[in-house]
Amino acid sequence: MILGDRQVRDRDGNRYTLRLSVDVQSAILNDGNVETSVSAIRHVDDGEDIALTALVRLESFERRIAISLPEQGPIYIDIEYFEGFAEREGGEVDPLDDVEAGDALEQAAQDLLAGAGVDEAIEAAIQRMPVPEPAFGCLIKAGVSTTVGQLIRCHNRHRRIEQRGNRAWQIVKCLGVNAPGMTIKATLRTLGCWLTLGIV
Repeated sequence: MILGDRQVRDRDGNRYTLRLSVDVQSAILNDGNVETSVSAIRHVDDGEDIALTALVRLESFERRIAISLPEQGPIYIDIEYFEGFAEREGGEVDPLDDVEAGDALEQAAQDLLAGAGVDEAIEAAIQRMPVPEPAFGCLIKAGVSTTVGQLIRCHNRHRRIEQRGNRAWQIVKCLGVNAPGMTIKATLRTLGCWLTLGIV
């Protein structure tokens, strides 16, 4: 199931698509793991598109996330630290809750600020990913970091569900609810990365 599909252009007019997806069937049947993919596609005029896909798998009961690129071993993120993140921050409103209403752009901007502690910790792992040229790298890393952040938020919300298939299904639904904000957040991160590199 496609969670989001967004096109962006760099300053030279090159077109890219960022696609976030989740494998609904495997989440229910695959021992409670939730498998997602992040695809960065560069559209080539009069030529074949170039694509790179990262797989991001939440192993909720093992309390870790595995990130894999083609022909490379996975990078693991231990999510135990992030469990109960909001309680450590002392806020009454849990910033890790799903966004079930409201404007997706506004929520994405709020999440970038409210989730800064989570996101900074995630970025260290994401930056180790070897990727091709910078524009492409910005796109795939923005999509992966956004997906990882939302998977952690969804895991935190549903981590007390003991039945594997049910927990996975609730996490998939949580991703679906938050899909518009995820797509916008990943796009904003891509543009921020491009701005830093002077690509836009």
